[in-house]
Amino acid sequence: MLSKIATLSLTVLLVSAASAQNAPTISYTYPGSVPKDTALVSDALSKLTLAKIGVRVKLEPVDWGAYDQRRSLANAAGEKCDVVFTASWTNDYNRNVAQGNLLALDTLLPKYAPGLYKSFVPSTWNAARVDGKIYGAINQQAFPAFWGVLTTQDLAQKYKLDFSKVRRYEDLEPFLAQIKKGEKGVTPVYLDNTPNNTLYHPIQLGWDAVTPADLVTVRYNDAALKAFNPFATSEFKRIVTLARKWNQLGYFPSDLPSQSDGDAQYKAGKYAVRLDQWRPDTRSQSLNRFGLNVIGKSLTRPILTTGAITGTMNAVCRTSPNPEAAVKFLELLNTDKEVYNVLSKGIEGKHWTFKDKAQGVIGLPEGVTSETSTYNPGTDWMFGNSFNAYGPNANFLQEARASAGANRSSKPSQALGFSFDPEPVKSEVAQLSAVVKEYAQPLIWGQVDPAKGLPELQQRLKAAGMDRLLAETQKQLNAWKRQNP
Repeated sequence: MLSKIATLSLTVLLVSAASAQNAPTISYTYPGSVPKDTALVSDALSKLTLAKIGVRVKLEPVDWGAYDQRRSLANAAGEKCDVVFTASWTNDYNRNVAQGNLLALDTLLPKYAPGLYKSFVPSTWNAARVDGKIYGAINQQAFPAFWGVLTTQDLAQKYKLDFSKVRRYEDLEPFLAQIKKGEKGVTPVYLDNTPNNTLYHPIQLGWDAVTPADLVTVRYNDAALKAFNPFATSEFKRIVTLARKWNQLGYFPSDLPSQSDGDAQYKAGKYAVRLDQWRPDTRSQSLNRFGLNVIGKSLTRPILTTGAITGTMNAVCRTSPNPEAAVKFLELLNTDKEVYNVLSKGIEGKHWTFKDKAQGVIGLPEGVTSETSTYNPGTDWMFGNSFNAYGPNANFLQEARASAGANRSSKPSQALGFSFDPEPVKSEVAQLSAVVKEYAQPLIWGQVDPAKGLPELQQRLKAAGMDRLLAETQKQLNAWKRQNP
């Protein structure tokens, strides 16, 4: 009898081992830092996903600055991939759809990711629809962008910064001057070589960017949906003039670091002010990502736009050998706290420990700091439902609820749900994007005198086809408006 039991047990183990060995491995490619322990976390994640859905996962983070180009080359070569991060600002979602790089998920989501699918009302899914089909799984987070400013509590107290009196960027200038004079080795304002942490964000001005690379915008409350060139406005001129002033005063770094290097410098206290989002969960996110206690303010009216909702998504490659398994993995990222937090935070005991398990409060293990941690990507918003994240303090859950509330209370843009088809003007979009990178971005960084740079920018934009892009955008907006009165 014992031998039969032993034989049966051995058979079960062999079958289980064989099943595990034959389990598919799906790749997950996304931008960000590449932590030292990525492979260890990938193995730990695979143990969970193998038990839950019979799938292994290989994490493939790509450095921020290289991600967009890497994905473009991989798509052009037809490389196999499974889950990829896509958004309105990197690995462009609409461009990917137009090029046929992504798989339509309309039938796969309800079948293999029902929890994820039901977590959004139909109108939210409409933001991800292109020609009526869903190609990206939306990551749950605070959708409205709350662009503003933040600094550490220590510096704010030391120099008596009163954020109640800060209504626009110019109001920070006395504080920045004090930092420049009184804090040796500290650059007043964080800036890196990406378009992210700058003075210019269309949505901050009440504009909804409706084309790739934010080339064309509409005003969020304009029922007529009049498309315009944002770089030809008085608002853009004011911002780049201020950026030039701050650059010449030495408030920006003289040499712009990469985002990864800049984040490391910021974490080390080399910058005083960060031009970033100030959301209900910013304090916890900053403490978690950088180990910094911050104070700040949003300078933006909360607006719900298509770009904001599609600002963080995970999609399935058209070349994926295992699309069903890939969608099952998306379901776990959005509904399973254990899986989500291993990806977001790492391995319990090695990268984090529970401080209050009932509340979901975590901290670093003894002897580990945010600087020495070997796994701390700090990009919860990228990986799935960020409201499932463990947090650094008891306020985290309250902040998450406030963020979820902001999704419901924000004013929707008149263009919410509009999806621009770049195909008729794809050459113009490519040319204009290159012009913006070469001529507009240096203006935004304050590296070029606006008196000379703005006229040249307009000339270059016109030559690259701005008028044609404006006309095509207006045509598509009008058609969409007729179908969505």
